[in-house]
Amino acid sequence: MKKTIANSNKYFATTKKKEKMIVNSVYSSAKVEGSKITKKELTKHYRFLQS
Repeated sequence: MKKTIANSNKYFATTKKKEKMIVNSVYSSAKVEGSKITKKELTKHYRFLQS
């Protein structure tokens, strides 16, 4: 039986957890690169892309 990413990664269980994981990942990467974006801006952008 194959496991899908949704079954093997608890962060993909709900859309809220998925959003939080993606926003945190992008925020961490942006912080390393020296970008001055906030988590609030990333969340707003993510929700805009998903609508």
